[in-house]
Amino acid sequence: MKETSVVAELGDDWCDVTADRAEDCDLDHLALAAELSTEVHPAHPFFGTALEVIAHRLTNDDVLCRHRATPSRYSILHLTWSHREEIGGCPTIDADGEWRHIIAYENAVDAALSESAPSGAAPSRAALSGAALSGEGRKPEQGPTGQPREVAPRRPS
Repeated sequence: MKETSVVAELGDDWCDVTADRAEDCDLDHLALAAELSTEVHPAHPFFGTALEVIAHRLTNDDVLCRHRATPSRYSILHLTWSHREEIGGCPTIDADGEWRHIIAYENAVDAALSESAPSGAAPSRAALSGAALSGEGRKPEQGPTGQPREVAPRRPS
C-alpha cells in the first residue's frame, strides 16, 4: 500500500520510502528497516513489534513507521546508526499514536522552529526532537525497562 499522500502531509523534509526515491535522497531505503531491526533491543517498548518503515527525514535520522498489527498507529523513531543492538531508550520514540498525533508532533516542532527563527540561529529539527515538546503524540521519557521514567523526589536541602 502506497503512503505517498500521507507522507506528503509531513512536508518536504520527509522521503517516502514506498515511492520512487526523491532526487535529494541518497539513502538506501532497505538499510532503514535493517537498522531499525538491529537497534531495537529486548528492553525497548517496540521489541517484537512488527514495524514498517514508510518514510525517513532527510535532515536527520528519524524514521516514520506504521505498526503492522495496528495500521492506524504510527511512530517516529530516531535511529543512532550504530549498526548494533542499542541499550536504554535508544532508538528514541519521538512520537507515537494515530496519524493526527504525528501531525500534531510535527506541527509542534515546526512552531518551535518558527519561534526561534528571529534570533538568527534557529535550532535544528534534530536538536528539537529531543526537547520537551509536550504536544499531543509526544511519548514520555522512558526508563531502561521501557516504562515511563519516574521523577525521583527531591531531598530537602
